Amino acid sequence: MMREVAVVILCGLMGPVFAEPGPLAFRPVEGGYAEFDTRLLRGKMRLDGKVQGISSLAYVPTGAELLKSVGLLSYYRVFSSGKRYGHAARDWPLRAEVLVGGALRIVFPPAEEHPLELTGTFRWRTPDTLDLETTVTPQVAMPRLEVFLSSYLADGFEGSVYLKPNRFDKKGAAAFVRADWCELIDGDYLAFPRDREVLPMIYDGRWEIPPSPVTWAFTRYLEAPIGIRRDAGAGLTAVIMSPSKDCFAVSMPYNKQPADNVAGHGSIYMSLFGQDVAAGQTVAAHCRLIIAKDLSDEAILGRYRQYLAERGQ
Repeated sequence: MMREVAVVILCGLMGPVFAEPGPLAFRPVEGGYAEFDTRLLRGKMRLDGKVQGISSLAYVPTGAELLKSVGLLSYYRVFSSGKRYGHAARDWPLRAEVLVGGALRIVFPPAEEHPLELTGTFRWRTPDTLDLETTVTPQVAMPRLEVFLSSYLADGFEGSVYLKPNRFDKKGAAAFVRADWCELIDGDYLAFPRDREVLPMIYDGRWEIPPSPVTWAFTRYLEAPIGIRRDAGAGLTAVIMSPSKDCFAVSMPYNKQPADNVAGHGSIYMSLFGQDVAAGQTVAAHCRLIIAKDLSDEAILGRYRQYLAERGQ
């Protein structure tokens, strides 16, 4: 298969643009950013080595800003068993390039504190759908590798997760369940693992390594790795989904009003990989972001089935 060719180098070296990009394309701009305008969603990705991911995102029909904090699809913590690699991938230096066709590729080269190459390729599929493929090639063996991908929505977006039925549910139907606060989980973030086999990985001590250790509350297992945040007032829903083999847990803060230090983050987290990776081995994981208006739970599941079909699963 012919390799994709980069036509523009970002982060300080601006090359020539050979053709006017279409709406489903990233474009390089000054100051360490890449921008996009799908005519439904408009925003920027910050690529200056300080904060990665989509740093601003507006819904074009209303102009409403949808993000907070460090934005969407930002690589955050990276772990293997008993090991945390640096503070956060957000801080790592990177190279970035816009590819022919308008995809954006970012590459974090290996370094002493993080002996792995981490690559993310962002590609718009439709005006409301963005795909991210993540590849990792470690220089040392990394058992139980985890790349923790973070996304933060603006105030007003409340979280739900697609979960297996509880054992007393006679209908036995999976459902989207709101991640609402109760006293038993107060102060904890909520983790929803794929199955019992991966549950010990969440509690193997990796999240106790400073800085900013996190306490996770486990309640239910995923039916599929689909996390949503929905703003009922605006009628907008943000969905992040992944094939089950690529994502072993979805996590988020609880919904609570008024928001406390946990609920106020407005986040969805995807724990990618969860497998043993040998030195020099390359592994890949995929996820999809959808932001759309009046997107029902049934429509989300239809989109997920389509996504898996596209991935040959």
